Amino acid sequence: MIMPASNYWNVVHGLAPGEMEQDDEGKQIMEVLDQNMAWLLKLIEHGKEAVPAPEPAAKIWTHFIR
Repeated sequence: MIMPASNYWNVVHGLAPGEMEQDDEGKQIMEVLDQNMAWLLKLIEHGKEAVPAPEPAAKIWTHFIR
């Protein structure tokens, strides 16, 4: 699993509508996350031809009630 990171917890704070706009740190965290996510998506898109996806495994079903 590829998970984009930011520079802190991915959260913006605010109690009332519009209050989130005052959370400069939270907005910066989301911008960094946005940039990292866009970069990873571009990396995945351009690497699809170079690295093939793995073959799907057949699902093994387990019945716990016997």
